[in-house]
Amino acid sequence: MATEAEFKELKDTVASLVKKVDSMSELLTKRLIETVEPLPDEIEATQQYQEDKKNKTIEFIPLEKLQRQ
Repeated sequence: MATEAEFKELKDTVASLVKKVDSMSELLTKRLIETVEPLPDEIEATQQYQEDKKNKTIEFIPLEKLQRQ
């Protein structure tokens, strides 16, 4: 059976882990949810891509094919 000192040590360890997990959770939430407005050139490139895709003037080339060249 565990002693009182061992239980206290375990409790402290668990509390420490909870703090670390909370910190990581906050960081992940901030990184995943926080949005950044796109730059004007990024907006323009996206619009051009969508237009080319709609007009079928863009070709998909698999990455593997590009790497062989």
